[in-house]
Amino acid sequence: MDMKRIITTILAASMMLIGTTAFAQASIGAGYLNSTSKVTQTNRVYNTPYNGFYAGLGYDINEGAGFGINTGVYFSYILSNNSGSIGSIVSGSLKTTETYIDVPTRINISTDLGSIRASVFAGPVFSYGITSTSKASGSIAGIEIGTGEVDNYSKSDYNRFDIQVGGGVNIDLMNMLRLTASYDLGMLNRFKVEEGDDYKCSRNVLRVGLAFLF
Repeated sequence: MDMKRIITTILAASMMLIGTTAFAQASIGAGYLNSTSKVTQTNRVYNTPYNGFYAGLGYDINEGAGFGINTGVYFSYILSNNSGSIGSIVSGSLKTTETYIDVPTRINISTDLGSIRASVFAGPVFSYGITSTSKASGSIAGIEIGTGEVDNYSKSDYNRFDIQVGGGVNIDLMNMLRLTASYDLGMLNRFKVEEGDDYKCSRNVLRVGLAFLF
């Protein structure tokens, strides 16, 4: 299924819920976020792990018979800090930080198990990059060398917008506390490439967190 069909399905389901006896529930949550940036060129693959956190507001529209839509607005912060050396003479490190605004739009199916409500969900996460900065430093024979901080979005070849698609599970306890976990695969090439270029960059994201329901 291509991205256009996924988005169309989500919008159609949302419109269907508006016409039913749906009820809404808001939440505020935060948690751990792991993002892996995967860069490929021909037969070479480079994976860079980022760790950080997310926090924000969620909004659920439930039809009442186990079907609903989850959405919200979340802020995320991720950090990657890599270092290496060549022998005992040359060493260096690269620190990259990024921030995003994420808007998930998920279809969910749930069931009540007494005081516990379990649900599975799937759909896209629309992500917009706010900041992305990299700072390199190193030393040669004990002499410190710094290159300063670079704004990655000031370059013309790095996209701010991204779409991930995946799913996860929610466990609601006594309609007060939600445990949530999800994993999403990046669908877009973060690099703006010209014809003939074979560089590709995608971002896969794992989220695990807690939310308070109200």
